Amino acid sequence: MQFVISKLVTATLSPSNWLLLLVLMYLLIHSPRWKRTAGILALAVALLATNPALYRLAVLAWQPKPAMVHEKFTAAILPGGVAGFDHNNRGYFGYAADRFIQTARLYHQQQAQYIIVTGGNGFLDRSIPPEAFFLKEELVKHGIPADRIITEAESRNTRQNAQFTKRIIDSLGLHGPFALVTSAIHMRRCSQDFKNAGISTTGIPANYDLFDRKQDWQDMIWPDFSLFDRWGRLIKEWVGWLVSTW
Repeated sequence: MQFVISKLVTATLSPSNWLLLLVLMYLLIHSPRWKRTAGILALAVALLATNPALYRLAVLAWQPKPAMVHEKFTAAILPGGVAGFDHNNRGYFGYAADRFIQTARLYHQQQAQYIIVTGGNGFLDRSIPPEAFFLKEELVKHGIPADRIITEAESRNTRQNAQFTKRIIDSLGLHGPFALVTSAIHMRRCSQDFKNAGISTTGIPANYDLFDRKQDWQDMIWPDFSLFDRWGRLIKEWVGWLVSTW
C-alpha cells in the first residue's frame, strides 16, 4: 500500500496534472471569481512549464558537474531505472542507458572490481521481471564476468536500492570505496539515500538532462511542451531529496 501511495503522490508533482486540474476547474466551476482564478493559474502553469530558459536554469543549478574520477573502487553501484520491458517481458534500454555505459566503462578501465546492480520491479504490475537480472545479462554480453556482478533484485525504489545494497555489501564483507552511477538529475537524491543507509559513495553522473553550452536565443524562448514531463521528473527529485534529508 505504501508503494501505491508513493506513486499517487508522485503523480501530484507533475505540472501536466496541475494544468489538467486547473482546466477542469475552469470548465466546471460556476463562480466567476474562481473561474477567472483557475484560468489565470492554468495560463501561468502552461507558460512557466514550457519555458526552456527557466527549465535550463533550474536543471543546470541542480545537476552536479561532470566527474573526472581516476580513483579505483571496490564496486560500482548501478541502481535501476535504466531499462523497461515489453508485453513479452523482453528487456530494452531506455533514455537512461548511459548509466549502463558508464558503469561498464569503470569495470573495463579497471576502476571497479565489482558491479552491484540494484533494482527489482518498480512498477505496479508485479508480473514484470526484476530489472537487475536483465542488466546483469547485458553486462555479461559486454564482456564482464558473471562472478564480478552482484545483483539485488528486491528493491522497488531508490531508498530500497540503498538499504538492500547495504545488506549485501555487509553480508559479503565488502568495504569501500564505492562508486554510484546514476543520472545527473537523480544523483543528489540517490547519493543522499545511500548515505542514509550507511554507504559512502563517489558520484559518477551519467545521461545529463542538459549540458552547459551556448544556446540560440530562439531556443530559449520558444515553448517546449515536452518540458511538462521533464519538470515532473525534476520536481520529484527535489521533493525526494528534501524528504531524504529530514
